[in-house]
Amino acid sequence: MRPSVRPNWFSSALERRNFKGLTVDGALYFVALTFLDATILIPLFLQHVSGSPLLIGLATAIRHLCFVLPQVFIAKWMHRIPRLNRFVFRTYLFCRFGFLLVIGMLFFNSQSPWVLICFFIGHTLFCLGEGLIQVPWMDLFGRTIRPQNHGKLFGLMQTLGAVGSFAAGLLIQHVLSHPERFPYPLNFLIVFSMAFLLLTCSTLSFLYVREGVRRSEVPLEPEKKRSEPSQTLAATLRQNLPFRRLTLIQMLIGLHQLAMPFYILYVQEMPGVEMDLIGRLVIAQIVGGMVGGLLFGLLSEKFDNRTTIRWAVLTNVGVPILILYAGQQAGGVGQQSLVVLAFCLMGVVSGGWIGFTNYLLEISNDHTRGRLVAYLNMCTAPLSLLPVFSGSLLQAFSYENVFGIVLILLLVALFLSWKLPLTTIRHRRGERGVRSDRQTNAAPR
Repeated sequence: MRPSVRPNWFSSALERRNFKGLTVDGALYFVALTFLDATILIPLFLQHVSGSPLLIGLATAIRHLCFVLPQVFIAKWMHRIPRLNRFVFRTYLFCRFGFLLVIGMLFFNSQSPWVLICFFIGHTLFCLGEGLIQVPWMDLFGRTIRPQNHGKLFGLMQTLGAVGSFAAGLLIQHVLSHPERFPYPLNFLIVFSMAFLLLTCSTLSFLYVREGVRRSEVPLEPEKKRSEPSQTLAATLRQNLPFRRLTLIQMLIGLHQLAMPFYILYVQEMPGVEMDLIGRLVIAQIVGGMVGGLLFGLLSEKFDNRTTIRWAVLTNVGVPILILYAGQQAGGVGQQSLVVLAFCLMGVVSGGWIGFTNYLLEISNDHTRGRLVAYLNMCTAPLSLLPVFSGSLLQAFSYENVFGIVLILLLVALFLSWKLPLTTIRHRRGERGVRSDRQTNAAPR
């Protein structure tokens, strides 16, 4: 009798190697993002330095525009990049070092107006770099990691990142809760320096990742030449039902993400709110991220990504409900508990990308993956301009009105999530999944 062998997750040494490398890269990246939190720390920094909601909206717009627009263009040049792993590493190396500018300026002359200029230069470079590597990173991931391991990798990445983020959150809470010991600029000097250190470690860890063999992108059949017009955005949206509905949901969810930086400004105006609560909100958001990584990774692996998306949208719906309800309270422990729970849900929301990413991978193949990612970001890119007008918007409407509109849009997204087709290749509880060699991974015709 042959001895029993422990089940192996991996089909090759390359998959095992990249599973480790991509997990470490992503986990360190998530910890670094704790120190660059766009919903708490960046708004607090810009409010302290400038006091302008317009600049907070500008930072949010830059974050989203620089993340999505490069993906639209890089997808067309994917076949001209000789080594994707080298391209990602060099982009990391150049764009992530921009934060040295703001760190240096805070250290030498924190009262200079150049602090804002250096921040926006570093912020723009960082977001631009993340946008440039998104499609190559996903292509490396999709070609070297089997679909069966997608949920495992994303779940492990998110969970490890959340554990590290929890430790980072304790440091942030300590710094924010003791302004007498950590006055400006020391507080943000610590925050940005830790972010830079972690991003450097993430960059170095990507050296471990290797590229697999690329499939030829030259059409092998005459029919593929005739189907070329269907590769336009309009034809893809018209003919690919799963992608069309996924895009609509992503756009509605994106509107909520653009409103998130203003929750902390609304909370600061509530009676009895002090910096100690702000520190606890950072911890609450990190704990939520840990729960979200486990929850959505488990849902993606054990059920299907359609279910994962539904739960992600439902979690988004809960955030403005809790924030608006807390705003109606007269203060006290009850109000603070609602705010903490809302920010905890915001952390859970951050893990929802697992379902969206895996769903997109399931409805694409090696030839269509980059194009669908580019089209998805092309549709969501215009929404990134909305925060630029946030200052005038908040003057014309109250926080409650803006958050109420966001809630209505999220309810529409929740309805659409129940209309998503089942595209998983797994068969569970009598639901027959679409075969991977047909609609799931075939280009829309």
